[in-house]
Amino acid sequence: MAANKNTRTEKSKGTKDISWQAQKSAMTRDRILDAAINCFISLGYTNVTTAKVASAAGVSRGAMLHHFPSKTELIQAAVECLHNKILEDYTERVRRIPGNLKGNKRRRAGLEAYWQHLTGDLFIAYHELCVAGRTDHELKEILDRSSVEFDRHVQESNFELFNEWNDRGDRFQLAMDVTKFLMEGMAVGQMVVGREERVNRLLGYLVDRLEEIFEEGDASAIGRHSTGKKKK
Repeated sequence: MAANKNTRTEKSKGTKDISWQAQKSAMTRDRILDAAINCFISLGYTNVTTAKVASAAGVSRGAMLHHFPSKTELIQAAVECLHNKILEDYTERVRRIPGNLKGNKRRRAGLEAYWQHLTGDLFIAYHELCVAGRTDHELKEILDRSSVEFDRHVQESNFELFNEWNDRGDRFQLAMDVTKFLMEGMAVGQMVVGREERVNRLLGYLVDRLEEIFEEGDASAIGRHSTGKKKK
């Protein structure tokens, strides 16, 4: 009986050791990925090396190679991690919009949440990666895979933010595309003089324009370009 008890104790201890090692390994991996994202933000993608990431993470070269044998594997994992953090950031900003806001006030709050998301460090780093991906085909493939999931998530959030319009088919999609590309252009545009005032004016215009998009008739410009048919 004593022998069986000792065996069970040893097995339990061994299981705990393995569990702790797995947990420690996962924590080290997460630390490396967080360091990689911070390097994207502080150094820019082109200046990121595995050595700099290892130093920022406080891990040895051996630990780095254990988790990420190549820079490609590190970048892919870091982009996926960044993508998840971007989704979390956007979701949290939308979630913080007060539930008692309705109509124009809710839509304005939604646009402001999206603007804060677009001008945050995480999205700025992601945009820099997209620019680098223009000539780095390997990076572009990694980014293309992550952007599909992000677009789906934003679409779901838009259905919630603009739920009174989400049954309008092509007109809804065109309105969301106008919003997305106008605001992304604003975020990366070189508005230096009077930036805050100009952004507030553009967001105010966009709120009103979204209202108009769904009120205009089929003969209007928005009507002609939201039917899914090519203009003859």
